[in-house]
Amino acid sequence: MLRGLRIRAMLTQEELAALSGVSERQIREIESGRVPVPRAGTVRMLADALDLSPEDRAAFQLAAQPGAPQPETPRPKAGQPDTGQPDAGQREAALSAAARPFTEQPEASRPDSAQPETGEPGAGRREAGRPPVPEQLPSDVDGFTGRAEALRVLDAATSAVVAVSGPAGVGKTSLAVHWSHRAAPRFPDGRLYVDLRGFSRHDAMEPAEVIRGFLDALGVPLDRVPSGLTALVALYRSHSAGRALLVVLDNARDAEQVLPLLPAGPAARTIVTSRRRLTGLVAETGATALTLDVPDLPEAVELLGRRLAPAAEGGDAVAAIAAACGRLPLALALVGARAQLTGFPPEAIATELRNPRGRIAALEIDAVFSWSYDALSRDAARLFRLLGLVAGADIALAAAAALAGRALPEVRRTLAELTDASMVVEHAPGRYRMHDLLHAYAAERVRAEESEAGRQAALTRLLDHYTHTAYHAELVLNPVRAPIPMALGTPVDGSEPKPVLDLTAAVEWLKTEYSVLLAALRQAEEEGMHRHAWQLSWALDTFLNDERRWHDEGAAWAVALRAATAMTDRPAAAHAHRFLSAVHGRLDRFEEAHAHMREALRLSLAAGDRAGEAENRFVLSYVYWLQGDGERALDQAGRSLALFTEIDDPYWAGKAALAVGWYLSELGSLQEALPYHLQALELQQRAGDRPNELVTLDTLGVLHQRLGDPMSAIPHFRRGLRLTATTDNPALRAQLLGHLGDASEAVGDPETAREHWREAYEILRGLGHPHAADLRRKLQA
Repeated sequence: MLRGLRIRAMLTQEELAALSGVSERQIREIESGRVPVPRAGTVRMLADALDLSPEDRAAFQLAAQPGAPQPETPRPKAGQPDTGQPDAGQREAALSAAARPFTEQPEASRPDSAQPETGEPGAGRREAGRPPVPEQLPSDVDGFTGRAEALRVLDAATSAVVAVSGPAGVGKTSLAVHWSHRAAPRFPDGRLYVDLRGFSRHDAMEPAEVIRGFLDALGVPLDRVPSGLTALVALYRSHSAGRALLVVLDNARDAEQVLPLLPAGPAARTIVTSRRRLTGLVAETGATALTLDVPDLPEAVELLGRRLAPAAEGGDAVAAIAAACGRLPLALALVGARAQLTGFPPEAIATELRNPRGRIAALEIDAVFSWSYDALSRDAARLFRLLGLVAGADIALAAAAALAGRALPEVRRTLAELTDASMVVEHAPGRYRMHDLLHAYAAERVRAEESEAGRQAALTRLLDHYTHTAYHAELVLNPVRAPIPMALGTPVDGSEPKPVLDLTAAVEWLKTEYSVLLAALRQAEEEGMHRHAWQLSWALDTFLNDERRWHDEGAAWAVALRAATAMTDRPAAAHAHRFLSAVHGRLDRFEEAHAHMREALRLSLAAGDRAGEAENRFVLSYVYWLQGDGERALDQAGRSLALFTEIDDPYWAGKAALAVGWYLSELGSLQEALPYHLQALELQQRAGDRPNELVTLDTLGVLHQRLGDPMSAIPHFRRGLRLTATTDNPALRAQLLGHLGDASEAVGDPETAREHWREAYEILRGLGHPHAADLRRKLQA
């Protein structure tokens, strides 16, 4: 039926995927009949995207029910083309083979970027048509002055795009942010901002990564965000069309980076800043071009004078200082900050800035940096130069403390001194960054003043901080995952890994540090810290998979593979090949997926590693399932189970037995799947694998319901709920409660059903989880 509705709407599968947030692969599977019973959430998303009439929506939802006859699908109108695409087989993959059990993934596995449920069950639906209003602009520049002509150009521009270009440190960002705050009332639907890092020391932001962040800010649920750039751009433009949005794209590399990020609709405005003129962008979009140069001397004097004593404004000494700084706003800010801290008069500062020959060092920015650096306290100077080792775009207070090897209160005071001196900026509470030119200067100072051993110790503390914190976040995020093969040692003194207390805190930390962690991963590889590189790749896997950042997941495991190769660690290399196989499978790159799996099998067989071979076959089953070959998936899972049974590994044998049962149930052999679920349960109890035992109990209950025996399902759900008292997984508890409510309703006990649904609803609402809305609808029925 879906195919007919899509054709009638004159949409391709790719277009429907972009509009609905359902992957193109899932749409192909549903249309081919390989997924006869799609999830209720998927059905709603597709119905919304197709804009179905009430009658068609009801018929579509009915057709998606288990055992429902398939109604005749609406035919395309005369002359309308059939845009259906070839069947690609069933590729639904709820789980990463090596990271999650092969069972139905907990529907409430963790909070995501979807808008949280905040209403009460009886309050009715939330008011429609009121998307969130994002406010991402950095704080306005304190004491902004000058640039009157540039502000007039921005005010008068009628084009959808304004491209502001100019050299580093000239004040492009300050101008864009100041004007954006001033013009904010003209854009009531929100202000989006991103630093594209086009010329920074770390990798520039990829358009796909930026769009995901924008969609999150615009309230698009994570499960509706596609992975491919084309679909991402289509979804972003559909959500920005008709909105009065202001988008600031700061520090752009080139037009290619910018073009996918431009919003749709005549009410939107985009401000782009770059060190390049972006003539391609101007030519393609008709953008207004604004070139920013250093201010003239009177304006530079006014800018500096605002930071000095009022009596000093306009004096010859102030003009001499401005000239010595090359009239560059960044340098003027540094000098002004030191003047405020020391109270030195302008004449004394001008004298200090003269070079040994008595000539003003015009345009020599390093002279200003050196002058400011020399005035720092010993601790502040040390932290400043150590920040030159940092590869990420910014750094959190806790990470800075690890880098310095000092206590948090001490480092907080030191960062305050650097902030007062304008050497760093606290751009968000507890997060610090520095201008690229200052970072380059800090990197020079750390190479000149810190020994190699000192630099290595600081980097080790920082990478230990990131790796251990990410590892503990992973354990919270994915408690059913097999232990890390390359165990972490004790973190070095001073690294102070950040405690991750619960699921919400783990996700928040990973989202905040996401780009920083990827930069740290690359830095670990570059510095030859291969063990950190491998372990950090492992620790980030579940987060990257859950966030559908599969390209980044693949890049991380490629780093891990190179690290394992450098360490000549064959088991670690085989593990990386396994994960790369799974990632390529999720990206529909099956040739690469099988190539990595062949290499993983070769390494395991050459080493006589039976456990490694068994795990390879476990993952290979997942790849075959993604490829639409359920029979081969089942065969490989069975071979994996046999191998794990042979070597008497109850932990992995339990996962493999559950995989076999899950494949059988998905292939329609429900009765045959039952004994494998029971075998998995027995093995998990023997292994003490409580997290996977919980999942199996939930899956076993659902299997009984699918067999038409809800009475037998209820004890499994209840047993699972008793076990959740010993674990910290409120989302899984909510899922068990929801399923127990469904089973209670099926056996004719609606009051008990509502009690379970209400408790599940309260848990998910407290987590801000979007699935709370499904339970609210049940409670309102």
